[in-house]
Amino acid sequence: MSRYRRRPGINETPVEEELFLIAGDSGDIFHLDQLAMSIWRALEQPSSIAELSALFAEAFPDVDPGILTKDLAAAIETLLNGDLIEVCD
Repeated sequence: MSRYRRRPGINETPVEEELFLIAGDSGDIFHLDQLAMSIWRALEQPSSIAELSALFAEAFPDVDPGILTKDLAAAIETLLNGDLIEVCD
C-alpha cells in the first residue's frame, strides 16, 4: 500500500482560515479546500490512504467510511497531480 508525504520545497502561506501552497521550483500557487488542507496537515508524517481514512473516520464518525475513503483518494490524487505530495513507499 502506497504511503504519501509532503514534497520538499513547498511553502505554506496561511490567509485567515485558508491555506495556500507555493511550489518552490515552479512558483505555482495552490489553494487548498478544507479536506485538502486537513490532509496536508496530516501528511507531516507519511501516511497511506487507509491510515488517513482511519484518522478522518475518528474525526468524522457520522460520515460513511466508503464516501470518506473515496473523497480522500480524490484529494490525494489532486495533491499528487499538483506535485505537492509524493509517494514515499
